[in-house]
Amino acid sequence: MIKVLIADDELIVRKGLMATVEWEKYNMTVIADAPNGQKAWELFEEHRPEIVITDIVMPEVNGIELARKIKQLYPDTKILLLSCHRDFTYAQEGMNIGASGYILKTAFQDQQFEEYLKRFEGEINSVHHDQKTFDSSSLAKEFYAWLCDFENSFPMILEELFLKEWKWMQQPYYIYLLNRLKDSDFLLTKLQSEEKLVAKISCGQDQAFIFIPEKSQRQFERLLVEARGGEPAVRWNINGPNQGIKEWMDGVSTLYRQLQFEKQFKYSMENWPLPIQKAVQKIILHLDEPLSSTDIASEVGLSRSHFSTMFKKAVGESFIAFTERIRVQVACDLLEKTSLTSQEISEKVGIQDGKYFSKWFKKCIGVTPSDYRQNKKKNII
Repeated sequence: MIKVLIADDELIVRKGLMATVEWEKYNMTVIADAPNGQKAWELFEEHRPEIVITDIVMPEVNGIELARKIKQLYPDTKILLLSCHRDFTYAQEGMNIGASGYILKTAFQDQQFEEYLKRFEGEINSVHHDQKTFDSSSLAKEFYAWLCDFENSFPMILEELFLKEWKWMQQPYYIYLLNRLKDSDFLLTKLQSEEKLVAKISCGQDQAFIFIPEKSQRQFERLLVEARGGEPAVRWNINGPNQGIKEWMDGVSTLYRQLQFEKQFKYSMENWPLPIQKAVQKIILHLDEPLSSTDIASEVGLSRSHFSTMFKKAVGESFIAFTERIRVQVACDLLEKTSLTSQEISEKVGIQDGKYFSKWFKKCIGVTPSDYRQNKKKNII
C-alpha cells in the first residue's frame, strides 16, 4: 500500500479527508495525521510515506518549510499543498521547491483531488516497477561484488531499499544463508502466502540470503526442515536477531565468511552449540586481533572453563590449537595467493612482530614464510 501523511492545523479537515476519500481505490492508506509542520516532520521520519498532503499555513513549521525539508532529503516524495486564496504566493513557492500540486481549500473539488491521487498512484507504481526490474537483473550481481570486497554502488542501493521495500528491517529480523537448496523461491512463496514480509538475494548457484522478520522465524525454520526432507543436502546458517542497515551488513558479511570458512576447512557449524558458533565467527572476523579464550568466553556468556570444555567437545580440539591452526592456514593462503609482505601477513593473523611471525611460521610449517612462498611458486610444497 502507498502510505499517505496528512498535515493540517484544522482537525475537521484532517478527519474529513481520512473519512471521505476512498483511499483503497488508489492502493493508498493514511498512516498518520499531524496538526502542525513539526509533528508532521516527526511522523514523516517515522513512517516515510510516499505522499504528503499538507496545509501551507500551520503553527510551529509551515507547509512550505515542511515540503522543503522533505524534498531536500527525499526528493521522490509526492507533496500536495492545500492553500487558501490569501497564501497563493506561498503555493507558488511550494511548487518551485518541488511540490506536485496544490488545491485551493475555498474551491475544493473531489474530482480534482482524486485526479491528483490517481496520478500519484501511477507515478509511484512506475518507480516501484523500475526498482523491481533493477532488483531482479542487477541486485545479485552488485551484492556479490560488494560481498567480495569490491567497491561499488551496492551500499547506496541498500540504503534505498531500507527506505522503501526493506523498511521493515528497521525492526528485529533474522538472516539466513541457504546453501544447496535448488528452489528457495518455493519456501518464500509459502511464507508470503500468509502475508509475511520476506526478502531474498541470490549469491551463487543454489545459494541465497533470506531475511525474515523475528516473528516469522519459527515458521521459516519448520519450512526449512520440511525442505531438507526432500533435499537432504540442504544446509543453512543463521545470524540474528538484527535491526537496521549496519547490522544487516555485519550479519551478511559474518555469514558469508562463515560459509567460506566451512568450505575451506571442511567444518560444519550447524550442530555446534550457539555459543561456539558465535565464538568461531568472532575468531574468523577478528583473526588480526590477539584473542584469548577468556575474552571470547565472556563475549558468548560463558565462564572460561565451561567455554573451553564446550569448545573442545564441539570442535574436536582446544581453543588454542584451533586458533593456531586457522592462523597458520590463513598465513599460508596469503603467502601463496597474494603479494602482501611478510609483515602485512603477520598483522593480518594477529602477530604484530614480523620477526616473531617468521619464527612462529617456521616452527609450525618447517620453513620460513619467504621460503614457503618461493617453494609454492616452484610447486615444491
